[in-house]
Amino acid sequence: MPSPPRRSKIASSETAREINRDLLLRAIHRNQPVSRADLARLSGLQPSTVSVIVGQLIDEGWVVAGAQGRLPRGRRPTYVMLNNRHVTLAIDLRPGQTNLAIVDISGKLISSQSITLPRQTHSRDEVRQVLEKLASLAQTLRADASDYILGGVGVSVSGRIDPRTGQLVFAPNVPWVVEDFRKELETALHSPVEIENAANACLYAARWFGSLGDVSNLLTVTVSEGIGAGLLVDGRLLHGHNGLAGEFGHMPIAEDGPLCGCGNRGCWETLASNPAGLRYYKELVPDSEITTFQQLLDLATAGDINALRSIDRMMQNLARGLAVLAAGLAPEVIQIVGDCTALWQRIAPVLESRLIASAFTSHTPRVVAALEGSVARLRGASALVFHKLLFRHAEFGTTTSPQPQPGED
Repeated sequence: MPSPPRRSKIASSETAREINRDLLLRAIHRNQPVSRADLARLSGLQPSTVSVIVGQLIDEGWVVAGAQGRLPRGRRPTYVMLNNRHVTLAIDLRPGQTNLAIVDISGKLISSQSITLPRQTHSRDEVRQVLEKLASLAQTLRADASDYILGGVGVSVSGRIDPRTGQLVFAPNVPWVVEDFRKELETALHSPVEIENAANACLYAARWFGSLGDVSNLLTVTVSEGIGAGLLVDGRLLHGHNGLAGEFGHMPIAEDGPLCGCGNRGCWETLASNPAGLRYYKELVPDSEITTFQQLLDLATAGDINALRSIDRMMQNLARGLAVLAAGLAPEVIQIVGDCTALWQRIAPVLESRLIASAFTSHTPRVVAALEGSVARLRGASALVFHKLLFRHAEFGTTTSPQPQPGED
């Protein structure tokens, strides 16, 4: 028996206005400061429609009028831009440390704070104490930003989040995070929370604040206590079943390798993460007393040969995994996020040469470094909030087509 015909969804005039609003906001965001005439050209909308929607955005406080341009003749255009008085509270949750910041709509960190957290916390009382610390520091930052318009709270976390429920489903390196962490955070912070895996959050940062806005196939790899990946494929952010897509840090590289936090041995992150770099150094310098990756970086920057060798070994293993991902996912760009990018001039050739040697076509992905890891994660947490607030009818990574308004052809 044939299936009944599917009904087409017809956009109402209100939906069309919302789609065009999204389109203009995106054009302003990427081209600011920009004139209304240029917005009409960039968006494909009628000048009259652009003027109406821009006027509404100014009335709503999202857009402000700036300086006037100069033309050889005719009326001088007034440029518009996003209103930097809009900010978010961004939180980056990492093992051992959490960073918080007030971030404006252009990605500027207005103020920031960090707190040290226990690495091995399991009891309910200890989790409650962690949340109380976060809430207290968040309140301080909010008070300092009282002159701004706070739009919400965004959180990046070293773990995987189910996009349907917001629940944490996998976080082997963050033992103090409970399963329903978003709900716990919302209760502690007295605010709705947008939460996402750190690598995915960094994808948002790259698209919202960075120079990679038009890239449709992007692989973001975070290198810290573990390794995570965010995947933008054909313009769409991939979450996978239960939000677990991108856990390449747990793909096996060496069967007899070190024990991983996930319970397996020889995972990629046991060979190429910050703890791996520290382990390599201590193998070379057994009596070393350094305990943090930043100390290892400081030694490397000062020219310590053993520190440089340790980071080189870490990067060679990072490159092994990147070559696999490049072959399977065909990204245009691979973005590396992490403290290791402080030595970018040294490590970039290691990564690029492995990708070139492993390539089976003439095209290899471009490898770029993000801003320092903590800034990229905080900006990503902020971008989660701004994307939801501003783009009401656009899924992340997609573009919308202009919709005709009543009276337009």
